Amino acid sequence: MDNKRNDLNNLIQSSQSILLLTHRGPDVDAFCSMILLYKILKSYYPEKNVQMQAKQQASLNLPGMQEIKIVEKISDQRFDLVLVTDALDYRMCLEEGEDDLDYTNIPFAFIDHHDTRIDNGALVINNNASSATEEVYSTFKEILGEKLVLDTDLAKLIQYGIVADTGRFLFENTTPNTMRVFADAKAVFPVDLEEYEYKTKKFPIDITPAISEYLKSLTVEGDMAYVQIKREAIGRLGLTKQGLNEAQTFMRDSFVRYIQGVHWGFVIKPDYEDADSWFVSFRSTKGYQEVNKIAEELGGGGHQYAAGALMKGSSDEEILNRVLEAIKNNT
Repeated sequence: MDNKRNDLNNLIQSSQSILLLTHRGPDVDAFCSMILLYKILKSYYPEKNVQMQAKQQASLNLPGMQEIKIVEKISDQRFDLVLVTDALDYRMCLEEGEDDLDYTNIPFAFIDHHDTRIDNGALVINNNASSATEEVYSTFKEILGEKLVLDTDLAKLIQYGIVADTGRFLFENTTPNTMRVFADAKAVFPVDLEEYEYKTKKFPIDITPAISEYLKSLTVEGDMAYVQIKREAIGRLGLTKQGLNEAQTFMRDSFVRYIQGVHWGFVIKPDYEDADSWFVSFRSTKGYQEVNKIAEELGGGGHQYAAGALMKGSSDEEILNRVLEAIKNNT
């Protein structure tokens, strides 16, 4: 067995109460990998007390999502191990000054798949899989061997997670192992990918004011484009948290690099609640710009062509200028 996977198994075996987390603003792969891990632990380590915590629920109807405890503040008061999926560092999971999780006195382990590496002293399982969901399944397939048997719920979670992070197998992170894992799951229960695509592309009507505001800020410089929504617009337009977040997702995934002549770009969004925090998300077309290097300079990370960072600052203008400076340093 791989040494790190063996270490993970030993950590689980020596712990009684385990908290599962994923990154802030979870996407489909984040939720699927966390729930998949939860279901595996509940089935194959039945003596363990396992709980999932998140600050929002999944927008897609996923098996096991009702088991997620929705909290205002993440706390470790009852747990002796924290397992994190789809994230490479505890700072991607916690809100500074808000969450009550003492990462200095409780062991963390991360199951991730991003290119960026951070040495925080914790155990990290990362074999550059297509998705955190694939990494979770492959990890426990090696740990448990033939004892790990897929049921309908596990099969659905694996397929949804992989499809979400490979763009339905379009992205280069799709490997032969990805296809083998997906085939194993599909043989148990085939999800309807057409229905999945339709449901995940729909968006609520309350994101339209935010999209309109983003479009007013559109700037194109060479083959790069970017948009930004300013903090004052949240109150002026009466934006909801969901509307703000989903507008950012729409601009990031379906707009900024699809303009004629544009191959990459970024989207800046103010944190809805924290007045000194902003999120910047980068996307690039394959072969044009390695955006993870830019994100790393800003304290974040990700994949070669998809990355992001949480930034602290005092104004929208300051954040934009720092992003542009990081771009200048890395292009």
